Amino acid sequence: MEASPINTVVTSKEAILKACREIVSEEGLPALNMRAVAQRCGVALGSIYNYFSDKDELVLETIESVWRDIFHMDSRDRDGLSFTETVQWIFDSVRRAAGEYPNFFTAHSLSFASDGRDRAKNTMYRYLEHMKAGMAEALAADPAVRPDCFAEDFSQADFLDFVLSGLIVLLIQQKDDCRVLLEMVRRTIY
Repeated sequence: MEASPINTVVTSKEAILKACREIVSEEGLPALNMRAVAQRCGVALGSIYNYFSDKDELVLETIESVWRDIFHMDSRDRDGLSFTETVQWIFDSVRRAAGEYPNFFTAHSLSFASDGRDRAKNTMYRYLEHMKAGMAEALAADPAVRPDCFAEDFSQADFLDFVLSGLIVLLIQQKDDCRVLLEMVRRTIY
């Protein structure tokens, strides 16, 4: 890529993160570094250090930004979706992101010293919990769910853990759809 002329106007943190997402999308997370980001933004390297103290902080905030990009649909967009439609939306969103950010899900935790790796893992777990919370909301709001489908030995929490685990396995296996999981869900709760 040809170097862009240096931008004398200080860039915003969001503009830097947008450039970071572009680099991750085009070249993968391992290609992300302070110099590459400064070049992409057309600013001096010191400008990047105004926002990020080091590469680990830059990568961690980029990971956070990618996760936000994956789940950009807010709760108003999910209103009225059934539980199965919500599960389908989550599957499609993560699959889309896997296409936009190749190897993101496997590479991000490998890019850090142990301190950063823990923070990256915690970020991933936070977004997995976000997914589960969205599914719990949809499950509670879905009027078609049988009132007797959950019991002490088969709780909603157990069910949500199972569905989330199923989604993760399908995504890791790079499956094109989640129809079998959705059919199991339908047969279980409707």
